[in-house]
This record gives sequence, structure tokens and C-alpha cells, in this order.
Amino acid sequence: MCKCLIVSKGFSLIEVMVVLIIIGVVASGAVISFESIQKRDAERTLRRLKLVLEACADRAIVNGRPIALELLPNGYRFSALDADDTWRPLEDPPVFTEKQLSTGLYWAGLSIEGRLDQSLNRLQFGTQPTEYVLRVTTSTGEVRFIGKATGNVEVSILGSPS
Repeated sequence: MCKCLIVSKGFSLIEVMVVLIIIGVVASGAVISFESIQKRDAERTLRRLKLVLEACADRAIVNGRPIALELLPNGYRFSALDADDTWRPLEDPPVFTEKQLSTGLYWAGLSIEGRLDQSLNRLQFGTQPTEYVLRVTTSTGEVRFIGKATGNVEVSILGSPS
């Protein structure tokens, strides 16, 4: 009788399945973590936009010079009207420098003084506060920044569209 030792080369089915389950758990954790980071980043961008809109209105009133929020395809910037009547990008203070929208945020529209126009891409602040509604689409619905005659900005969050 021959006592032969069979040497196995490779992995058993159970070992392969355990490795696949571990990879699946790690991948799903990474996706959940990434989505949560994106959501936090979007919320931070929206809070910042509210504060900057209020600061812009205040600065235009205090300085007596118009300032405009320009809506760019993926972000926004502020411009000020110079003494020679030329719009120039604001860079000082840094709060008014050009910013990008977070992933998943898109401009949905701007209405000024109740006039809705999809082609509007500039919101101008002057010595008197302007009433406006700036709409931003998010992954969970829509956020509206409602500029009041007092210069304050209210934020209205609408749920996902049906």
C-alpha cells in the first residue's frame, strides 16, 4: 500500500468566500463614509453661502458701493463696482474670494424682487437691501435662500421632489 500525501494547491471555496465577504464589508463602509463626508461638505457650503450673502449685503450698505454675487456654473464669486464703473472680482477679505459648490449642489434659479428669470446669473447688492430667492438643488431636494428687505437671509429646505 502506498501512503501518498496529497498536496493541495490553491484556496478552498470557504476561504475565497470569507475574503469576498470581508472585501464587501470594507467597500460598503467606505461608500457610506464617503457619502457622509459629501453631505457634511454640502451642508457646510450652504451655511457658508448664507453667511456670505448677509455679509455682502452689509458691506454694500456700509461702503455705499454695489457688490454683486455672480453665479458661475460650478460656484460663485463676488465683484465690486469700482470708481471707474467697472466690475472687478473681490478678493479682500478672503471670505469674498471665488468659491466652488460642493459635489451634488447645483444652482436651480434666482428671482429678484419677485421676477423669476432662469438667465439671471448676477445678484446685485446696493445701498438698499434687495429681496431675492436663490435656489440651490441638493441630493435631497432644494434649498432656498430668501433675502429680506432687512438684509437678513432665511433658509428654507424643501424635501426631495416626487
